[in-house]
This record gives sequence, structure tokens and C-alpha cells, in this order.
Amino acid sequence: MKLNLSDGFRAGFISVVLLALATYAVFGFQHGFEEQVGWYLTLLPGAIVAAGISDFIQKTIPNAKSVTFWSLVVCLNFLWYFGITFAVIKAFRFVSNASKRH
Repeated sequence: MKLNLSDGFRAGFISVVLLALATYAVFGFQHGFEEQVGWYLTLLPGAIVAAGISDFIQKTIPNAKSVTFWSLVVCLNFLWYFGITFAVIKAFRFVSNASKRH
């Protein structure tokens, strides 16, 4: 049975799985401090942008910084992984369709 799922749905599902694995890799294992920061910035790159935006929002609404930061971390990293997986899926479809034509 073949599932006819859109590329966006597939990318979204894979993005959720990758985000969960990245979060587990960063927070689930005991690392040294420097190693923890390295894993954090490598696997969750949206945290850099989220820190800047949450600092800006803290000036307006001081009590909302932690909620804003963690919401932005999850959303931006999901978008990061979604973009990567969507591009990989589209590239795979392009290459597989090109090989069928020849």
C-alpha cells in the first residue's frame, strides 16, 4: 500500500523527529560545559536568533522572556529542520525523476 503524502507533510513529520532527536542529544546526555554548548549551537541553531528576539521582547514585556525564548527556539529550529528536509526531498525527487527520463 502506497501512501500519497505531500512533500510538506513528509518534511514536517521528519522535522519533528529530527527536532526531538536533537533536543534529546543536547539535553538528554551529560556533557561537559564546552561540549554541551557546542552541541546546543550545532543542533539547535535557532537558539541564536531566538536569544536576540527574546531580548528585544523582554524590553517590552519583562515577564515573557523565558516563554518567548523557548517558543522561538522550538519554532525556529522546526523551521530550520523543515527547510533542510524539504530541500532534500525535492532534490531526491528531482534526481529520481531525471534518472527515469534517461
